[in-house]
Amino acid sequence: MKIKTCVLITLVSSLLTFSLCFAGWDKKPQFRWMQLYHYDLRQADHELYTNRLSLVFNYLDKKKEPLFKLMPFFEIRRNIDKDLWERKEVGIEIGKDIIPGIYLAEAIQKGWMKEDYRHCGVYEKRNYTESETRLLLSCNLLSRKYIKLKGFILNEYTYDFDRGRGTRNEVAIGLIVPIGKYLDTAINWRHIDRIHYYDSDTFEAAVTLIF
Repeated sequence: MKIKTCVLITLVSSLLTFSLCFAGWDKKPQFRWMQLYHYDLRQADHELYTNRLSLVFNYLDKKKEPLFKLMPFFEIRRNIDKDLWERKEVGIEIGKDIIPGIYLAEAIQKGWMKEDYRHCGVYEKRNYTESETRLLLSCNLLSRKYIKLKGFILNEYTYDFDRGRGTRNEVAIGLIVPIGKYLDTAINWRHIDRIHYYDSDTFEAAVTLIF
């Protein structure tokens, strides 16, 4: 936990240094509203619906090229089968396109949970503080005037500060279909390793509005 905290402090300090040395923030942030449907292929009663609202702030260098992104977000997740709001999260993500097609990010989030996290009939209700490390690899598969198609591979690792250990390691592979400038659609398969607990294989479909 101490190592993870030191890494986060170093990251934030580095970003503050950037803020003093380079040009500044893009004046117009991007608003994103994602609606995600999640169907668990292994476990019963895990049909989920997620809403995620986020603002994307780009920090630009002197040539007006993006250096990194800062994204505050709010997310709420509903279990459709159980008619239960399972999770609510608020946090902030710091990310950077290392090179075209490779995006690395770290998020800090505060959450409130009420779900059968141990895959049993007893609900676990608690709040928590997590960090989430995200690595996204993407490439253009098709680029025409009216049709675009991107492929992606995503890895997410979640560390729970309250428990002092990693709790989830997730891998996803899928397709993104942009529809104009203001809408993205995506489908993917995801494997969720709940470390020391049960696993899931899921199908996901998402629609994201972009303003």
